[in-house]
Amino acid sequence: VQFEGRQGDRVFDRRELQFEIGEGDNYDLPHGLEKAIQKMEKLEESVFYLKPNYGFGSAGKAKFQIPPGAELQYEVKLKSFEKAKESWEMNTDEKLEQSCIVKERGTQYFKEGKYKQAALQYKKIVSWLEHESGLSEEEDTKAKSLRLAAHLNLAMCHLKLKEYSQALENCNKALELDSNNEKGLFRRGEAHLAVNDFELARGDFQKVIQLYPSNKAAKVQLVTCQQKIREQHEKEKKMYANMFQRLADKDLKSAATLQTSHTEDAEMKDGQNGVGDKLEVDAEA
Repeated sequence: VQFEGRQGDRVFDRRELQFEIGEGDNYDLPHGLEKAIQKMEKLEESVFYLKPNYGFGSAGKAKFQIPPGAELQYEVKLKSFEKAKESWEMNTDEKLEQSCIVKERGTQYFKEGKYKQAALQYKKIVSWLEHESGLSEEEDTKAKSLRLAAHLNLAMCHLKLKEYSQALENCNKALELDSNNEKGLFRRGEAHLAVNDFELARGDFQKVIQLYPSNKAAKVQLVTCQQKIREQHEKEKKMYANMFQRLADKDLKSAATLQTSHTEDAEMKDGQNGVGDKLEVDAEA
C-alpha cells in the first residue's frame, strides 16, 4: 500500500509499505485502516475518515504527535495484494508447515508483549488443524502437539489481556487433548482465581501439586486460594450473623407492636363499657 495519514491539515505519516493483515500495529497502522484496506480492490485509491475508536483511540500516538481521541484521515492506494490460502485450499503438509511458522511468530510477539498479535497467530493453528481428519499416525501426533501448544499459548495470552473466559475455554480445550497437562491445569487455576472461583482454583492447583510435586508456583497459589476461601467464609459468616440479627430485631419489634396494639384495644374496650354504664344511669334517672 501507498498511503498518507493526516490529522486536520497536518500530514503525520507518508509511506509505501508491505505488511500482513493483522500485523499492522507493528507498523504503527491503526486497526481501522487495516479493516478498510481489506475492502479495497487492486489499484483502487480511497480516502478513509477514521473516528477515534478506529484510529489511535484514547491513547493517541506519541510517535506521530497524535493526541488522545483524534479523528484521522488516510489517503490510500492499494498497489497489490496476495490473498492467503483458506484452510480448505491447503493440504495437510501445508497446514502443518504453516502452523510451525505461525507458532514461532506468535512466540516472538508474546516475548515482545504483543499479546493480541500473538493470539492471532495461535488462532490460525486452531482453525487449520482443529477439524483435520484422515491423518497418518505421525501427522496426527504432530497436529495434536501443535494444537495443544496453541491452546496453552492462547490461554496465556488471554490471561495477560485479562480475558478470563477465553483463557478458561482454551485451558479446557488443552486439557481435552492432555487431561494432566501441567500448564493447562495451572493456567486454568489462575483463570479461576482471577474471577474469584476459589474452590475451582484450589482443585486445579491441588491436582498440579499431586501430579508435579516440584511445582513451587502451584504451592504458592494454593496457599493464596486457601486464604481467600477462609476470608470468604468469614465474610459469609458475618453476613449471615447480621442477617439473623436483623430478623431477630424485626421479630422483637413486631412482637412489641402487637403487644401495644392489644393494650390499646383493651383500654378502648374498657372505655366503651364505661360510656355504656353512664348512659344506662342517665336513662334510669
